[in-house]
Amino acid sequence: MRAYILQISQFVRDTGKIFICLLFAVLICPDILSQFPGVPSVPQPYSFPNNNHFDRVSPSPQSNIPRPGMNIQNNSIHEQNARIMLEVQQHQQLMNQQMIQENINESVPRQSVNIEVCKSVIPLPDFSSDPETEYFHNAFEEINKMLTGEASISIKDAVFLAENAYFGNTMSYTLYNSEIKQAADLCREKIWQQGLNPNDNFIKNMMAFNYITDTLEIKLPGMESVLINYPMKYDFEDFYGRQDMSKQFVTKLIAEHSGQCSSMPKFHLILAEELGTEAYLSRSPEHSFIKIKDNSGNWYNLELTSGAVMNDQFYIGSGYIKAEALRNRIYLEPLTQQQTIAQIMTEMAGYYVRKYGYDSFVKRCLDTALKYDSNNLSALMQQANYHTARALYVIERTGLTSAERLPECPQAYSMYQLMNQSYKTLDDIGHEEMPPEAYAKWLNQVNIEKEKPENKNNMLRFKQIIK
Repeated sequence: MRAYILQISQFVRDTGKIFICLLFAVLICPDILSQFPGVPSVPQPYSFPNNNHFDRVSPSPQSNIPRPGMNIQNNSIHEQNARIMLEVQQHQQLMNQQMIQENINESVPRQSVNIEVCKSVIPLPDFSSDPETEYFHNAFEEINKMLTGEASISIKDAVFLAENAYFGNTMSYTLYNSEIKQAADLCREKIWQQGLNPNDNFIKNMMAFNYITDTLEIKLPGMESVLINYPMKYDFEDFYGRQDMSKQFVTKLIAEHSGQCSSMPKFHLILAEELGTEAYLSRSPEHSFIKIKDNSGNWYNLELTSGAVMNDQFYIGSGYIKAEALRNRIYLEPLTQQQTIAQIMTEMAGYYVRKYGYDSFVKRCLDTALKYDSNNLSALMQQANYHTARALYVIERTGLTSAERLPECPQAYSMYQLMNQSYKTLDDIGHEEMPPEAYAKWLNQVNIEKEKPENKNNMLRFKQIIK
């Protein structure tokens, strides 16, 4: 991010074309683009499954029953992921370069500076005239009640409220809740069949982990058949949600039994909530995972996307977690329930941006999230996007192309300063951009690390408890 600020400052000094400078900032932050023409079609919700990830079979010799891990792919899954990520990023960079050139060609011969406009206050966009924005406002009120203590915290409900708002209030909470309760009931049944302590918080967490990452065989009560629940898979198609935001949704994970590092950890939190145990969301660069404690107070990191148990040093070893980031607790910390709800509110702001653009509702969500988690990196990055979008919106309408003339337009100059300050804040707390090739390499390393003795021993211990 520091390099980005230097590039922007140098570009302004060298060319004086502040509009082009801000345009470059927008293309660095792709979410801002959704404020402009090209709004996607109305998103369609997922239909919840008819349990096609379950098999019901009659008892048979053990060799015929799928064993845990049979459907989990080998190391090539991570190599494929790395290749896909690099291809996506390379394609995105090429598109950004083309868009920069196209917009420069269109923006350079802009009209002269409108002094009268500069002296006035330019109203910012407001998308509340769209009736479906009401669903976002209603969701905000309900989620905010969880933050203020007016309502009990429910990760399950907060996730549904945010995702349902994106789908225009067309989803069925009854079906959503039913799928989650069924998954929790299967975990309880497996705990009982294994003769494990149903009140042991660690066992409940590990059963939720196994439900997501492994194959579970469960005898159906009062029947001779066996139910086999297969692990959830990593979805390689549009895993960033750039074409389809809902690729990152928990409702999509439930419907298709596949997801990524945004939906899988949240689903674990929901299962833990249903089972009456504590699990904690945690973050690393471009990634999220689950932290849990055993009965002796030892912490473990659960990698839902790869079925691995890792230690903190693995994440620090990526090279993109700076000392300032650890001091400011933006990475590797177990989030409180309030902070997790604040994260969901931040994500809901992103859903709104994708459908409509940046307006006062986005600011309201981000301000609220940062009130309860002041170093929430996702919220701070979206806040930087918000200030950049506002600055660009005003500067476009003034006709300004020279940095030296910015002070002539107080509103534009103020927004430009806020934009720069927001990126300085990201630098100050220790954020560092992780290049796509570095993330691809790190992701591929997960499968190697999980085979190391210390991590493998943890997994064996967990499997011995649960199996």
